[in-house]
Amino acid sequence: MSTDLASEIERLASTELSQNVALSRSAGWQDSESEWRVLHEAADVRGLRREQRVVAQVAFGDYGTCATIAKMVVAAEAQRQGWGGRLLDGCIAEAEARGIPLGLCATDQGRPLYESRGFTVSGELMILFGRPVWGTEADDSVVPLLDAERALEHDLRFSGCDRRRMLRARFREAIASFEAQGEARGFGLATAQGENALVGPILAESEQGARALLRAIFKAVDRPLRLDVPLQHVELRRWLVQLGLREMSVRVEMARGAGNVPWQSPQRFALATQAWG
Repeated sequence: MSTDLASEIERLASTELSQNVALSRSAGWQDSESEWRVLHEAADVRGLRREQRVVAQVAFGDYGTCATIAKMVVAAEAQRQGWGGRLLDGCIAEAEARGIPLGLCATDQGRPLYESRGFTVSGELMILFGRPVWGTEADDSVVPLLDAERALEHDLRFSGCDRRRMLRARFREAIASFEAQGEARGFGLATAQGENALVGPILAESEQGARALLRAIFKAVDRPLRLDVPLQHVELRRWLVQLGLREMSVRVEMARGAGNVPWQSPQRFALATQAWG
């Protein structure tokens, strides 16, 4: 094995998609090919190989004035050899050179490494899962979102950073997409995750708008759903539980170079994914 690990880091192309998914699943993550298609289109995916097999990987999502780190995982047989730290340090060096903050969601296992590199907790989120009983209530202010550019307009207003590559890719993968018009304007997407679906982002001027978007998605998507909801949205979480979703676990968001990152806005009611904030 080479001791010069930094020289082995390479950019991974979308042709490695199946290996990316397999490596993430080996860590217990329920990743899908759809998710990794978005990552390869909207992020810089980096990794290390052992005998042509990807054994460590990370995605650096560039939002212009900030960036996100996602999907950092090292195969079991390659752990405790410094590979995760080298991948992380490369992302940090790029962010420092540009003077931009970094954000991420941390697992309990990964948190000590991030803290050792100066990341601090910037927020918490609740993972909810289930098949909601949404009823028949409808809202005329919510209409199908037919153009990704409308989502970009909303997102730029709420997040204050350039997430166009990610949102265009997520929009193409969406199985449901809606826009809330009027005072509660915003948008929401849902994408397939195997037999389930991930709902997010949900961005709206108010919780009323977020609930209207969620009702439209619940009506359109007949499968179990997952949402990652910022912990501070207590009333929204209570409403989701009343509809039949279960609160599964809490995950921390972390930031480096700032107290928080721009996409952690009050108008974010569900994350795009933990990878994307």
